[in-house]
Amino acid sequence: MYTSKDKIRCVIVAEGWHIEGDIHLLAGSRLTDNLNSRTKDFIAVTDAVVSDAKTSTELYRPSYVAVHRNSIAVIFPIEE
Repeated sequence: MYTSKDKIRCVIVAEGWHIEGDIHLLAGSRLTDNLNSRTKDFIAVTDAVVSDAKTSTELYRPSYVAVHRNSIAVIFPIEE
């Protein structure tokens, strides 16, 4: 069964990593709702660009990366 989702481009800083990518949220929900959900330990990020947070050196461009919710120091949506 398909659930309608919204795609939000975000920046995540997590334990030395800078990750920019798309997070898919249930339609009408907020980013904070997803982060506060205790049912998932990992946040799925698609079409990601992963860089070293200190040097900004691009390291990877995975189509999918899972980020542990507890490792996130900063997350914010990018207005496009």
